[in-house]
Amino acid sequence: MKFVMIYGPSGIGKESVARELAKRNDWHLFPQHLAFDIACAVVGFGNNGFEKYQRKICLDAFEALIEKNVSGVVFTFCYVYPASSYFIDGLCELLRKYQLDANFVRLSCDFDEHVRRVTSESRKNTNKIQSQEYLENYLNRFDFSVDIAGFETFHLNSTKLSIQESAIEIEKHIVT
Repeated sequence: MKFVMIYGPSGIGKESVARELAKRNDWHLFPQHLAFDIACAVVGFGNNGFEKYQRKICLDAFEALIEKNVSGVVFTFCYVYPASSYFIDGLCELLRKYQLDANFVRLSCDFDEHVRRVTSESRKNTNKIQSQEYLENYLNRFDFSVDIAGFETFHLNSTKLSIQESAIEIEKHIVT
C-alpha cells in the first residue's frame, strides 16, 4: 500500500492536490480536517484530550484502510513542530506495525498566491481560513517550514503549477 502525506499550512492547496493525486491513482483521500472537525465537535478545540482524540480518529481510519487492503492513501496534514510530534509518533508506530514506507510532501506557494487561495470562492461556507488577516496571524504564530524529522520530504512550491501539474510532480517523486 502507498501512503502519501501532503503537509503544509492551511489554504496552501493540500486537499486539492491530494484529491487529484488520489483520483489519478485510484487511492483513498483522508484530509486531516475531517478528524479535526470531529474532535472539535466531540472534545472541543484546545480542550484536554483534543489531540489524543484527533490522533485516534486518523490512526483508526488508516488502520481500517490498511485492513481493507486499499492500494493507497493520500493524507493531508498541517504539520507544526513540535506541536504535531504526538501525532507523528503515533503515525510512525502504525507505519512500522504494517511495514509501510511513507512518502512525505511539503507543499508551499508564494504569499500572494496563498492569499489568493484562501480568499477564493471555493473556500466560502467552510470553516477554513478565508481572509488575508487571519492567514497572516496564522503564519506568524506557526512555523510551517520544518520537515518531519526522520523522513525524506519532497518540497513542492506550487505557486505556478495547476492542481494537475502539482499531482504529476508528486507522482514523479513517490518512492515505488
